[in-house]
Amino acid sequence: MKTLKLAAILAVGFLAPAAALAGTICPVVTGSGITGTTGCNEIVTISSTGTVTVTAGDTAHPYDGNDDQLIGVVNNFGSGVSAITLTGASAIFGFDGDGIDTFVAGSNGSDSSGYGGPDSFFSGINAGKTSGTVNFVTALAANGGTTYFSLEQPPSSGTFTGRIGGQTPEPSSLILLGTGVLGVAAGLRRRFVK
Repeated sequence: MKTLKLAAILAVGFLAPAAALAGTICPVVTGSGITGTTGCNEIVTISSTGTVTVTAGDTAHPYDGNDDQLIGVVNNFGSGVSAITLTGASAIFGFDGDGIDTFVAGSNGSDSSGYGGPDSFFSGINAGKTSGTVNFVTALAANGGTTYFSLEQPPSSGTFTGRIGGQTPEPSSLILLGTGVLGVAAGLRRRFVK
């Protein structure tokens, strides 16, 4: 019986964080005339193999009460992602002024459209506004990094750009590494001087 209880506690411990993450990618939007929004309308997932999938979330409740889509991004790839290119059947980048930044605090200085959310801005939008690149101010962290932004319509497909190069080490990590190297060198010197 104790083993069964322990297994149940461990299962909840492992599953609860995953469920909490899924619910916190996109904010819940409330406001005049907007009811029932539950977060992301679409989820863009970058898999561990580099495949980009677009899946429907709560498409019945656009955050603006009309047609705009709140897009959540999850990076399950083995390195950081600095941008994704998205394509849609209609003018998904045809911004008309009611982006997510007008409903939720937390916009960023790199985005002039009002659709970028806390960490995204747009470039390379084609003339038909059916394709463009979503750039991340801070690259999405490997294996679990998330963010959100908004578009006029849901995207139908996408590709991604991985960050070139690794993470820049923190100064404290470099100091720790240097101290370790000096310690090993001093130990070797003592051994060979005798």
